Amino acid sequence: GENKYGEVVLGFYPSVAPVTVAHILQLVRLGGYNTNEIFRVDKGFVAQVQGVDGGRRAPMSKGLRAVAKQTVPDEFSSTLQHKRGVLSMGKFEEPHTGTSSFSMLLGDAPSLDGKYTIFGRVVAGDHVLSQLEQLETRREGIFVKPKERVEVVSAVLMHA
Repeated sequence: GENKYGEVVLGFYPSVAPVTVAHILQLVRLGGYNTNEIFRVDKGFVAQVQGVDGGRRAPMSKGLRAVAKQTVPDEFSSTLQHKRGVLSMGKFEEPHTGTSSFSMLLGDAPSLDGKYTIFGRVVAGDHVLSQLEQLETRREGIFVKPKERVEVVSAVLMHA
């Protein structure tokens, strides 16, 4: 995905989290992350992409809305750990509640292991994550949010 800070290239782990990866890729194909935002930047912890049905400026088609509301099962790995650059599916406390929000880890977070699905990693663009960590932020409840909107200009599939 691209924003004014540069491009971040994501790689996926379909053998570890097949349902999650297929779901995210379907959302990308439908343009779901275009005009979405990175609503949470918690230095040393996570940069979190807003759920497709909550963060976009562009209107959603019925097809996109239907996919964005689908939930995915938890797909935990006993071998992968939450370290900087890992992609981790967002969800609620209840199991199997991930939809389309996910985090790019900005540091090691072993407390997330076995609680959130790891489905890929940042393969290029760590410098962009470092730039995001320098943004001015404000605390809102449990979230640390950037003071200015950080928009995902476009998210495109490079390899199917």
